[in-house]
Amino acid sequence: MQLRPLLACAAGIALTAPALTAQIAWETPRLLGPESPEGFGVHWLRAGTVPGDGNAVLVTWDLPGLPRAIGLRGGAGDGADGSASVFGGLDVRTELTRHRPGQPVDVSWTVGVGLGVGDYGLLTVPVGISAGRSWTSGSVWLAPYAGVGIALDLRVGGAAPQDEFVVQPSADLGVDLALDRGRRLVLRAAASLGDRQAIAVGALVRTGR
Repeated sequence: MQLRPLLACAAGIALTAPALTAQIAWETPRLLGPESPEGFGVHWLRAGTVPGDGNAVLVTWDLPGLPRAIGLRGGAGDGADGSASVFGGLDVRTELTRHRPGQPVDVSWTVGVGLGVGDYGLLTVPVGISAGRSWTSGSVWLAPYAGVGIALDLRVGGAAPQDEFVVQPSADLGVDLALDRGRRLVLRAAASLGDRQAIAVGALVRTGR
């Protein structure tokens, strides 16, 4: 067996393969269903939007001094190359319609702005809508939802890809679950599909806003 052609082929693959980076998209998944409660939440996040994304911790919270429509999020994680990434942003959610006869679901509009900082800066503005409906049975409250939208990414820094500005479609599925009548503790799970992939699982404590 000739080793030289194999080595040359391996070298060519290594040179043309995309570099692994630690860069986490701050808004994926959105975790913003029409009835998703306000509060303080902690989530495990498995990111996958940018090559090299890895595990992260995501914190969401709603500060008492801010309007109910505004929430904050932030966190930190690492990529496949082991380098760290931090991220954070601001979410805005506005109710469009509530369920009624002839309109079986709740619909809300969402927008935000935030930044992920790792090997380069990733500034993202997400815009979308989400639709869902909650059900209650005894002390159990269940609120599944789905969302679609776009994310506008601006990549800055010396290590940023050549395509500095990218617009990507986004699609999310999520569910909120409470097992107590007061819904003080809400279990949460969400997944983003397509090019902006991520999974988040966690819990939120309602702050009474």
